[in-house]
Amino acid sequence: MPFTEYTVLMSTRGLAESEIVESSASESRQLASLAQALASVPAGTEPLLLGPDEAPIPLTKSLFEVLKIAVSALMAGHAVAISPLERMLTTTEAGDILGVSRQYLTRLLDSGTIPHAFTGRHRRIKLADLLAYQHERNARRAAILDAMTADAAAAGEYD
Repeated sequence: MPFTEYTVLMSTRGLAESEIVESSASESRQLASLAQALASVPAGTEPLLLGPDEAPIPLTKSLFEVLKIAVSALMAGHAVAISPLERMLTTTEAGDILGVSRQYLTRLLDSGTIPHAFTGRHRRIKLADLLAYQHERNARRAAILDAMTADAAAAGEYD
């Protein structure tokens, strides 16, 4: 499943402090300027960085997209951490990301709702699988809320 937007994690437990980037209020003007510059790059154009010697360094499309997403998240006041989707999480880390207890997460794993693997006796969850479950769970919740809102509106409770 491709992720087109950044994911806001409930917790940064399990991430090294050096992996987490936060912006300060004093950087907001620079971030806004960078966001505007990134948005103004015409489609089909190869984005470039200037090196210390002012030699152009081409950016790959994927790195350019990561930069745009990171700038957007930092502007919204979120801390940013980039982690491979293949990263294996402990049940505690996965529970923290979902905002559920480790015990509840273990029940989800045992029922087959979220794929996992064992390392010795310990369960490990791939970050990609966890984010896919989170996306599906959020979509189900949104559909239920939409249905409840439609039912309430049909019953005249939104007059």
